[in-house]
Amino acid sequence: MPTRITPMDVKAFASHEIYRKGEQIYENQLVKHRFMTHYGLHATVRGAGNFRVEMIVDGEQLFGRCTCSSGSGPCEHQVATLLAWLNEAATFLSYQELRKAIRSKDKNALVDLLLNLVEIFPELSQFFVTTPGIDATRMVREEVADIFDLPLLQKIDPQEIIKTCQILLVRAKLLRNEGNWNLARLMLFEVLNRSLALIEREQTVRPFRENFIIELSDDYEDLSLHDPDFEEHRSDIERETLELLDHDSAEIEGIFLDGLVKKLGLHEKERHR
Repeated sequence: MPTRITPMDVKAFASHEIYRKGEQIYENQLVKHRFMTHYGLHATVRGAGNFRVEMIVDGEQLFGRCTCSSGSGPCEHQVATLLAWLNEAATFLSYQELRKAIRSKDKNALVDLLLNLVEIFPELSQFFVTTPGIDATRMVREEVADIFDLPLLQKIDPQEIIKTCQILLVRAKLLRNEGNWNLARLMLFEVLNRSLALIEREQTVRPFRENFIIELSDDYEDLSLHDPDFEEHRSDIERETLELLDHDSAEIEGIFLDGLVKKLGLHEKERHR
């Protein structure tokens, strides 16, 4: 739980101008859906849009992310979230409280709730049901293709790509937790590979949110390296690693996959073949 944040920490986090904007946002009660984990804070901050904020507390250091154009740079939405925590810590729901509350609900009531959510967001059905007779690997590729396969001349807002991919990235975590490491890795690879291709084709109207690509890369590498069936999937992982590193945009975006390169025994000439 982030207990070490002080008023001076928040003032030092951002410039005076950004701090004042964040203070106004907080005072206007625009920090909503407050959630706390063991390492940081999450909230939705209303403004020109609904922005999702994540603040990570590492010792005495603060690191933030926001879905606004600032990305990982300090912004008024992050400041507003920090001020909400400083002044109203009790309003942040903890993971433990949420888990306990969900467990206390009637099972049938939860089933009805999930069905209602699926009616609103049909893509959530993929968390519970898979279409019989469809190859799971092909299904993953087709799901990602549905997001990225757009006319080459059409400019794309990367923020819309990120929003659409959130369900896929959560599903990747679920697949990993269920022991299906191969499909989870493939899902991350497909999203990362196609994102790099968009960057190379200059098909985005603006850059991806700061650190989105490298975070995705880190997740892909971490999942691959810790796959308990790594040797069984070695050839697929090697092919994917080489394909990712072969992108002209990979090094520019900070993607090196050094851990995989080392474990796979890849040489420099193989990486650029």
